[in-house]
Amino acid sequence: MMYVPELGKLFTTTKALHLSLLVFAVAVFTYNLYPQTDSAASVWFGFGIYLLGLLNILLMIFVKSGKSLFCVLWLFISYLMISYLEQQYPQDFSLHTAFVLLMFLLPLNWLFFSFREDMPVGVKSNFYALCAILVQSAILENVLYLQVSVDNIWLKVVYGEWFLAAIILLLRYSLTNRIKDAGLFLAFISLSCAFFYGNDVFSVSYFFCITSLILLLSNLQSSIYAFFRDELTGVYSRNTYERNCVKHFPLKYSIGIICIDDYGKLLRVFGRFKTDRLVRMIVMSINEHNPGADMYRYNEDEFILIFNNTDLKTGYNYLEDIRRGVAGAEFMLSSNHAVKATVSQCISEKKRSDIDAAVVLKRVRQAVQKAYKFTQNITTKA
Repeated sequence: MMYVPELGKLFTTTKALHLSLLVFAVAVFTYNLYPQTDSAASVWFGFGIYLLGLLNILLMIFVKSGKSLFCVLWLFISYLMISYLEQQYPQDFSLHTAFVLLMFLLPLNWLFFSFREDMPVGVKSNFYALCAILVQSAILENVLYLQVSVDNIWLKVVYGEWFLAAIILLLRYSLTNRIKDAGLFLAFISLSCAFFYGNDVFSVSYFFCITSLILLLSNLQSSIYAFFRDELTGVYSRNTYERNCVKHFPLKYSIGIICIDDYGKLLRVFGRFKTDRLVRMIVMSINEHNPGADMYRYNEDEFILIFNNTDLKTGYNYLEDIRRGVAGAEFMLSSNHAVKATVSQCISEKKRSDIDAAVVLKRVRQAVQKAYKFTQNITTKA
């Protein structure tokens, strides 16, 4: 059987878009229904930008994720610079060199951080990214004092860059269907409104505040969802397994473990993005042959199946069907690039001597790791 990557129908995943999209739609509707130019209101929205951004940064530190943190930093830098330009050049600030340079740099950085792997805040690569932001901020600060206007041709180039970036972010979301990617896309659209739709202090503050709110809500929603489910594949997460194994497993059950063969090699050859797509297609194949067992993603390359009220022999046969299904499938990473993948598996039934599910799982993992030293694409019993 051939598995084609799910390109996805745009805006069809309710879980990934409904909250952020609702906020954005209400914001645009309210802005058009009640247009304002009140400078006092812009102060409150400016305060909201920093408050929501600070909450987002604290959330990213708490969940050990740095993907959206740098986008928030760019919001702070952009808002400070635009506020300064609006005070110094209220009539034609949008033609100032610093403003156009900011419009050129912001989409490039937004795309870069959108496609970056979501790593903990304190890793070395994030430090280098922070240094790059500080260097760009220093350049923008020096350009602020240049009394130079920009030709309309360059403005059209920058507008085209924003449009292209929006399309790329939309395609990114359609390929991954992740909540964070949906949030980054809608936040970028909201930011576009601040630059193109707003032409005064209130409009800029209003849409920048909405952008901060969308980022916070999408990250909060993503963190809550990831606690219960694996965001990439949609199966239950390790956290859910650790909760369920205490109370929700029946007296009789079997635990099966599925390991994707040569996962580290797949990452090195195909990279993170294509490997994630491959994992999603492997999970599709597993689900096609899954008899209804609860499935959990325990590690990046390990999945657990809980066969309730199932003995060892029956569970083994189920796993064999899954192994043969994966081995016989072709996974299309692109229109002309099909790859093969295999899985190594092991299963064990809960014995009377087993205290809890942790003992069974430990036995299964040790057995599959021992067998993995000698061969792959197998199903064993423990």
